[in-house]
Amino acid sequence: MRTGGAAAIEALEAAGVEVVFGIPGVHTLALYDALQGSSIRHILARHEQGAGFMADGYARATGKPGVAIIITGPGITNVATPVGEAYSDSSPVVIISSQIERPYRNNMRGNLHDIRDQSGLMSILTKKSVSVDAFDKIAVEVYNAVQDSASGRPRPVHVELPIDLMLEKGRVCLPAHSSGYRPFPSREHVDEATAMLAGARKPVIYVGGGAVDASAAITEIAEILGAPVISSVMGKGVVSDDHPYGLGHAWNPWADENPADELLKDADVMLVIGSKLGAQETNYWKMPAPDKLIRVDIDPAEAMVNYGPPALAIIADARATSDALLESLRSQRGSISAKMSPEDVQGYRARIQKQDEGDTPFAGHIDALRKAIPRDGIIVQDMTMMSYRMNDSYPAYLPRTYLFPSTYGTLGFSLPAAIGAKIGRPETPVVAIAGDGGFQFTMQELATAVQHNVSLPIVIFNDSTYTAVKDAMHWHYGEERSMAVDLVNPDYVKLAAAYGIPGVRVDKPEDLQQAVTDAFAHNGPTIIDVPIPKVV
Repeated sequence: MRTGGAAAIEALEAAGVEVVFGIPGVHTLALYDALQGSSIRHILARHEQGAGFMADGYARATGKPGVAIIITGPGITNVATPVGEAYSDSSPVVIISSQIERPYRNNMRGNLHDIRDQSGLMSILTKKSVSVDAFDKIAVEVYNAVQDSASGRPRPVHVELPIDLMLEKGRVCLPAHSSGYRPFPSREHVDEATAMLAGARKPVIYVGGGAVDASAAITEIAEILGAPVISSVMGKGVVSDDHPYGLGHAWNPWADENPADELLKDADVMLVIGSKLGAQETNYWKMPAPDKLIRVDIDPAEAMVNYGPPALAIIADARATSDALLESLRSQRGSISAKMSPEDVQGYRARIQKQDEGDTPFAGHIDALRKAIPRDGIIVQDMTMMSYRMNDSYPAYLPRTYLFPSTYGTLGFSLPAAIGAKIGRPETPVVAIAGDGGFQFTMQELATAVQHNVSLPIVIFNDSTYTAVKDAMHWHYGEERSMAVDLVNPDYVKLAAAYGIPGVRVDKPEDLQQAVTDAFAHNGPTIIDVPIPKVV
């Protein structure tokens, strides 16, 4: 006979979960008691928001669901922001939470951590929120949560377990293993897409975050067609930025002029894989696009939104569709001539790079980071002015190596998400990039990195300002009008010393490169404080 808490942990094990992030509380004692004899590794966060971001970073870096164990009430409201971020960016995160005893649930009778309709709150932020009512459903619902988070469109799933149910005892019946839901395209749709692309005069490919597992197939499709590939921020690295047809995040949404406009206006067919072509990426749909769009998306709503109905919508898994389309194009390779040469694409690349270099006074810092970080290294960004510039000008060579809180856009993502990424891929170099303001949202997770010996350079670009907000105030109301944007910061080098870790301050790009290189060699986290001039 096993407790309900043990049933939940055994279900996580059966689903292949190797790591969970969380903070124990009096409501989750049964779960933590079961974890003591489990094969699952537990990473102790310092705040539920940190635990949620760690689970998200783990999921984005590995492609496997990231799991967090969270207490009732305040734990749930604390983790709501990371769950919202994961939902917006289609990341498979699983939240296993406690709930007060079943007789008192949702009655608001003064129980500790009581909250009205906790599952209802989480249902807004997840693809599914389940409240378990019976012992024999615990293992099934927890197991299914892991599967569901990664099936179809990846998104968070929440399961709440009442305290009294976790203390009950019974027999645990684990569900049969399932590989999850992965829809394949129809033969007719593949043939139609093949005909449109093979017959196109100048096809272009646009990739988003939904295409991260289809890198190899998309790259070869681009080579067969002679089609340049442009990505969203979430799609950076799907086709390498140094591939002859890879242009990366070439269309800058906020530039007055875009060198990629000519390319896009001249295109007659665009293959869009795993992207909604959203407002932020297209500057409210100002990005040029041809009338003939082939939209590949696992979510039918995403395939039909923005830029009007496509010429062809393929509602299927991006990798399955790309593999099928590649096979079809290979069979006709002898009759397909490349529409653009690598030299043609290089001409656009040169103009795009020239614009990127002209748009940022920090090109040297970005170049230093790219030189210090290995080709397969993961860079985890926060919402910061430096990151916005890096979205356009930092080359990414592999999928799942450029992590950014793209759509929800929360500050405080970088440090905990980088911890999660490093836990998930311990042999891969990982770097956290933050501004001085955003870093302080979750800087308590330094203690997590120290306790679990996470080797991680933490680069803080420090201008003592909420720069993006100040810039927006000036843009809307004039350069003399701004408030509540100037920061009084701690000495980050002394903060590092307080945690017993290395801390350095660097003023030059070449020193930044060396500092990151040195930090990779250190066994544990390192703070790198980079003072930069105010740009507004």
